[in-house]
Amino acid sequence: MKKASFLVVIAILAISMTQAQSLSQVVIASSGATISGASNTLSFTAGEAAIGKISNGPTLGQGFWLGAIEAVVLSNEDFTLEAQMTVYPNPVTDHLNIKFKDMAGEVFGISVYDVTGKQVYKKEFTNSASNETIEFSGFSSGLYILNISQNATKKSKSFKIIKH
Repeated sequence: MKKASFLVVIAILAISMTQAQSLSQVVIASSGATISGASNTLSFTAGEAAIGKISNGPTLGQGFWLGAIEAVVLSNEDFTLEAQMTVYPNPVTDHLNIKFKDMAGEVFGISVYDVTGKQVYKKEFTNSASNETIEFSGFSSGLYILNISQNATKKSKSFKIIKH
């Protein structure tokens, strides 16, 4: 009797251990999608574990994939000021000169920032002449950022200025 009880207990333990080792493939997710290409299709849910490596352009490795791999273009507009200008001398000691080319009548804003981001100079002017001068003699030695923006287009251009 003892031997039969012992075999029953061993059988129950063996059955329960084999059931505990099975994994269920259930995903509970709030969203998902399917991405199709010329020769591949990938279906996924947000937060689904991805095991292995999927690559055809962008690469998906192990871990959690929180969304589709897509190139999103927020804007294709260029915010760089296209005005021809020369800033000299750099490094500067007393006076920084800005020379504009073919920009007469345009309204510009000039700002100078120190390395902490604090604005130390600001001026708005209409470019009636081809030159503008900033007095740098009162500034401490160091690195400054000169930002010139055109009011009509809201485009700007920045220069690194070293003050001796």
